Amino acid sequence: MKTASLAVSTFAVALLGTGCRPECVDQFDCRSDNGDAPAGEQWVCRDEKCDTVPIVTPPLDDAGTPDAGQPDAGRPDSGQPDSGQPDSGPTDAGQPDAGPLDAGPTDAGLPDAGEPTDAGQPDAGEPTDAGQPDAGEPTDAGQPDAGEPTDAGQPDAGEPTDGGPATDAGVDCATTPYDPKLGTLQLQPGFVAAESVALPDGVAAVGSSPGPTYSLYAIQGSGKAAALYSLGTWPNLQPTTTKLYDVVSPADQAGSAQVFSGGYVVNDGFRLLAGYTLGISGAPGSVALYDFATPANSTYLSAAKNFTAAAFSWDDVSAVLINGGGLGSLPTGLGVYGLVTSASPMGTVRAVNFPQGTVASGFTSVADNGVAALGLFSGDFINVLYGVAPAPLSAALTSGTPLDISTQAAIDVGTDFNGASSFGSGVVVNRGGYNEDFTAFVSTDVSRFALSTNAHGDTVTVGARTPVLVYPNQCTRVTMLEPLGSDVLVGVSDKNGRRLVRLRVAP
Repeated sequence: MKTASLAVSTFAVALLGTGCRPECVDQFDCRSDNGDAPAGEQWVCRDEKCDTVPIVTPPLDDAGTPDAGQPDAGRPDSGQPDSGQPDSGPTDAGQPDAGPLDAGPTDAGLPDAGEPTDAGQPDAGEPTDAGQPDAGEPTDAGQPDAGEPTDAGQPDAGEPTDGGPATDAGVDCATTPYDPKLGTLQLQPGFVAAESVALPDGVAAVGSSPGPTYSLYAIQGSGKAAALYSLGTWPNLQPTTTKLYDVVSPADQAGSAQVFSGGYVVNDGFRLLAGYTLGISGAPGSVALYDFATPANSTYLSAAKNFTAAAFSWDDVSAVLINGGGLGSLPTGLGVYGLVTSASPMGTVRAVNFPQGTVASGFTSVADNGVAALGLFSGDFINVLYGVAPAPLSAALTSGTPLDISTQAAIDVGTDFNGASSFGSGVVVNRGGYNEDFTAFVSTDVSRFALSTNAHGDTVTVGARTPVLVYPNQCTRVTMLEPLGSDVLVGVSDKNGRRLVRLRVAP
């Protein structure tokens, strides 16, 4: 992720007030001007001057007792693990835009800190894109995983295997017993493992239709070749070779900048949305909007640093929430933006502000009762989450007056995490932290937090942490978490390949 970035308005005042350009606004300016930081260090921007500081190595906690360390994050990639050895792997509120979608060039706003193979933006975890930590997003094709697109190379839970099974803390991953569905992961009481399906080759991210029949769609390919495809209906997947739509716009495909395709696919019932960012200063990017009913109306919308996204609906307001650094022609800055799909024409609005000192954007999910779990990568270099009630979030989407994330209900995850998804009326996260070399995310458990609201939808109550899966070792890894109705699809990877497993809350 990145060091604290200034709001665009602050940046403008600084320029006008002094008549000169500061040396830097955030650590990405430092990296752009000075190259990669020395080994074991990272760039920071202090008082508009570039400096380096040691990378802090976070302590890890066990699967049950959260520690107080400051692990970094990164969304797990979808590659196959190496059998156990971890690898390297405020702002302007903005009024809703009543005009048609802006499909113009991506903005060059200040980079934030994390995006899903977030198109190249350093994510909240160990950097896979350009060496800056970011939030991490799945990727299985060598592209940085979902970090902020150039917040779009989020570190993940490891790299694809490059050899045979290895030992993991005294465990021989070649001979240890594997469950056909969950491998070495241990399912905890209160949850049920339902169907398990092999994950097709080349899939970097998946997303499901709202249901009750669940059609799955995927990003296949990486970089400029990333595209949306149908995988068929769960659990009888029948992948096709017919491309629905390119994730990357023709202009950026033809450009010279490196492209990082995002690690998310959102289906709101009418369209598919997937994003990418460019590996250049400001991490500009776009989201692709594929129209099911009229494919010829599909388009691209500027979305700097887009990292994660989720569909939201409450009463008569529907939107896609995009965690990033800008949307359309709105002023840029880290926060959660809304593509208001219930408006005609669709509009854009900034829905949630992040506090000063936020390093990068984070994870986004919406529970089936409308409560949103919105995250950011904090100045403590750790991913954090907040529960946001549906009624005030809906009001922010329609009024153009954003909420302040710091006033919302904090979800005490207890450690860092590198993946998140809704799971019924709650949110589930893949907890853990980076190893002592800060080269791989070592997971401890997947845990769920119940999120409840009142009849008016204006309060949030966060439940206690409930373990869903526990890692006795790293022989099997969780590589993605995606909602499937009120259930969750868990992507797992080990010596037996990659697969999707449907988990349910036990009746």
